[in-house]
Amino acid sequence: MSSVIGWDVGGANIKAARIDGPRSVPSMFELAIPLWRELHRLPAALAEAAAALGSADTMAVTMTAELADCFANKREGVAGVLDAFGQAFPGVEPWVYGIDGAFRSVAAARRHPYRVAAANWMAAATLVSRTFPDAILIDAGSTTTDIIPIVGGRVVARGKTDSARLRSGELVYSGVLRTPVAAIVRRVPLRGRACRVSAEYFASSADVHLWLGRIRGDDYTCQTADGRGRSRIEAGTRVARMICEDFERLGEAGVTAIAEHVATAQLRQVVSGLRQVMRRLGTACPRLAVVAGQGSFLAREAADAAGLVTTDLAEAMGAAVARATPAAAVAYLLDTALDAGDSRLRIHEPHTSVVS
Repeated sequence: MSSVIGWDVGGANIKAARIDGPRSVPSMFELAIPLWRELHRLPAALAEAAAALGSADTMAVTMTAELADCFANKREGVAGVLDAFGQAFPGVEPWVYGIDGAFRSVAAARRHPYRVAAANWMAAATLVSRTFPDAILIDAGSTTTDIIPIVGGRVVARGKTDSARLRSGELVYSGVLRTPVAAIVRRVPLRGRACRVSAEYFASSADVHLWLGRIRGDDYTCQTADGRGRSRIEAGTRVARMICEDFERLGEAGVTAIAEHVATAQLRQVVSGLRQVMRRLGTACPRLAVVAGQGSFLAREAADAAGLVTTDLAEAMGAAVARATPAAAVAYLLDTALDAGDSRLRIHEPHTSVVS
């Protein structure tokens, strides 16, 4: 039985899944690494993940790290990620997943980087479509929320690139850990009146959700805005600083009022994207939402607000797959493609173009 490691390499996190066949439960590995500051660590981080998971016959790669601003552009970013794989695994030639659902050789991915950039959402939705042929996948992660419609077993997303997906509502750049509070709200309540927030990176969505008890301390995997700890009081201190106040002066009730306001505003952001997708689909819109990701609680609230029936991907495919769906997806999809032969693998580039 062959083994496959699937990789989802982001600008802030690496997620990997190892499977030993199409029905195996994946072993998962996750590591927070801020590539914009620590790009040099990427080969060692990949090797660390592979050592933790165990050897595999082949590897599947999808990425969003090409957008990290340590790279001048996405072409350089794709090449940089693939260079890191070459350094970490000199004897392995991984397959790179593209937004058309095909796997490509490293050489083909280098030639046309925009066909493999930010394709992880397509992998996740394609895997989910096998179990839920009519659904909207809402995958709320640390940084972004993907809203991906599936109709008749097909992924029917309008956007393919990041910018097109932002425009279509299928990508909401708001997540449950890394989003700056100032990107979610402009004003918050203070003693019964509205108060503008400071346009500084004093606090993130992780502080809000930790304070409200929506995540635990060990879920807070990103770096804190002030470099201090991840206790509830430290999170509340950062929230208070958004209005240039001290925690001691603002008090628990004041912090809670701000945090609840921010959480509600973030929910509205996701619901806005979801309703945009639903309006486009019209009568063909599925009434089922499949929620996944570290922020599945946010995804579920958005689906409820939009009047959809919800099911948790963790119940259907396991908690590990639901937390890191793209990594597991490319592993399963490559395993299927290898079993089916070369029909789903592309060593040469197709005669198609990717446009916004």
